[in-house]
Amino acid sequence: MNKAIGKNKISALASRYPYEFVLFTILIVWMIFMAFVNENFMTFGNFITVITRMCEDGVVAAGMTLVIILGGMDLSVGAVMALVATSAGLMYGSGMAFPLAVLIGCSFALIVGLLNAFLVVNMKIQAMIATLGTMTAVRSIVYGITNGRPVATFPDGFGEFATATFVGIPVSVYILVAVYALVTFILSRTKIGRFIFAVGGNEKAARVSGINSRLIKRSVYILCAMLSALGGMMFASRMISASPDIGLNTAFDVLTAVLLGGTSILGGQGSVIRTLLGVFLMNLVINGLNMLGVDSYWQTIFIGVVLIAVVGFDERRKAGAITKRHAPASPKTAE
Repeated sequence: MNKAIGKNKISALASRYPYEFVLFTILIVWMIFMAFVNENFMTFGNFITVITRMCEDGVVAAGMTLVIILGGMDLSVGAVMALVATSAGLMYGSGMAFPLAVLIGCSFALIVGLLNAFLVVNMKIQAMIATLGTMTAVRSIVYGITNGRPVATFPDGFGEFATATFVGIPVSVYILVAVYALVTFILSRTKIGRFIFAVGGNEKAARVSGINSRLIKRSVYILCAMLSALGGMMFASRMISASPDIGLNTAFDVLTAVLLGGTSILGGQGSVIRTLLGVFLMNLVINGLNMLGVDSYWQTIFIGVVLIAVVGFDERRKAGAITKRHAPASPKTAE
């Protein structure tokens, strides 16, 4: 009894605060802590470094957000990044014009997106299993075509795609902003966006209302693959090479960022703006841990703990909101 009352109190307390407030609070607390322990953390140069390094994951996370709102999952995003970047570099190295090499590389991403959609929509394979299969297959292809070695055959100036600045801000940041502006517009201002939420919330009801859920699913998986292709080229530009290991942990990283942003793993709820905040928070935490000399294995554990805590708080917040909505009205006292 006391445990139930305690849980209700926690849920009621959590429901008072919007999820964005929780994320901003964690962000501010972390920044204050790091400012005291490392004087280089709160510098303009460090923030530019963090924002530049988060751009690739941020672009891919936008696509992942759409897929998860849809009620799906795409574990192949990192493998697609590697496939596009390495294949474009290899084709350019063999004498092909670079724009054509990039175009063909992106067509490979399109094929993977279509394959994911076919497996999920037509073959009715569970999304996590289907994309795990394509991830494994695509990653094997990447190792095969590169013999496990980095590809460094890129044209002069390719690094400018990620590192060039305008008004002191890297071009990659403008690309990230453009991607999020586009995806936000799609979700909030178009019928397609409303259909994505509807299919993710209740696919059967969406079909009954006349929504072509199969077409919506195909479109979202393809868009996610194409954003992964863009993220792969941005990463290769920043490194001026394409390793077959590009994006090896990207699926986990962007999924963590999306969930940190409050998107429901069950579908039907989510926000790309909160995803962007989740990506920034995660990269800022990792940046601080690197400054503190924390081993990468412990960093992963720390991120996992933060994820559990924040998502757990959000679940309590939702539970408190539901309890408040369905609570019986208290009788008015007679005067």
